[in-house]
Amino acid sequence: MSTVDPRIARAQRAQRLRGPRGLLLAAGIALAHFALWALAGFGAGQLLDIFRLMAINQAGEGWDSPYDGGPLLFVIGVLGGSLLGFVLTTTLTRMTSLAAAMIAPFLTAAAGLAVGLAIFSSMWTPPEMIGYRRGVAGAEHEPWDAGAWIHYTAPIWLPMLFAVIAFALAIWFALALARSHRKARIAAELLESGRKVRGSVTEVLSTGMEVNGLPFVHFTVSFPDASGTTRWVTKKGSFPHADVPRAGDVAAVWFDPLRPDDEQRIMVGLGPDAASVATAP
Repeated sequence: MSTVDPRIARAQRAQRLRGPRGLLLAAGIALAHFALWALAGFGAGQLLDIFRLMAINQAGEGWDSPYDGGPLLFVIGVLGGSLLGFVLTTTLTRMTSLAAAMIAPFLTAAAGLAVGLAIFSSMWTPPEMIGYRRGVAGAEHEPWDAGAWIHYTAPIWLPMLFAVIAFALAIWFALALARSHRKARIAAELLESGRKVRGSVTEVLSTGMEVNGLPFVHFTVSFPDASGTTRWVTKKGSFPHADVPRAGDVAAVWFDPLRPDDEQRIMVGLGPDAASVATAP
């Protein structure tokens, strides 16, 4: 038994996670996630070294790689990084948008792989001959085909590939953060100068998805605008199982009276947020 409303307690925990402590925690998790994937990238170089030798050297001693201890570093990095990626997403969803939170672990993973492979770039086993496979028993040397050249240049293009992917993800992440900040700014403006009216949930559609173990649903709310015209707006969000909205629930709706048709400038509150309008006519 508790003397604190659990909904208030959840809100307070979420607010703390948005502060400096939350940012420090997220940064620490992101750094650890990056490090694990850098380890995976280094281990991937060890793992791929023998396959590179098989493509550029003659069979036999030319296929002997010094990195024959198994893919231990790669496995540790991938398994640890995959698990920590879920933790990073879960932490960030309390601080920013779902889109940004889902992009972040892919960004740190790609950056880590790029760095790990770059560190390993000078440690690949050199070929017996550049451009040819050594001839056997006096036979002529066999020129490399396109596949052999691709494998030979892997120490250059492989880390560059993941660096480009990381750069693209960084841009995507920045755009997602910008959208999240824009939504927060609009919400603040609506709370300050928007019109607040009573609305009603008319439809709830399950997506079959869960975010941090909470059902993620689409719900539609009807409300009257400044002229009395009924409008409908559809939103989406995740809710505790006991607080999933139902048709007929009261909602608080904030909208811009000058632009009532702009869905991006409509904010809907359910549960405690709707309490103040629950008895309104």
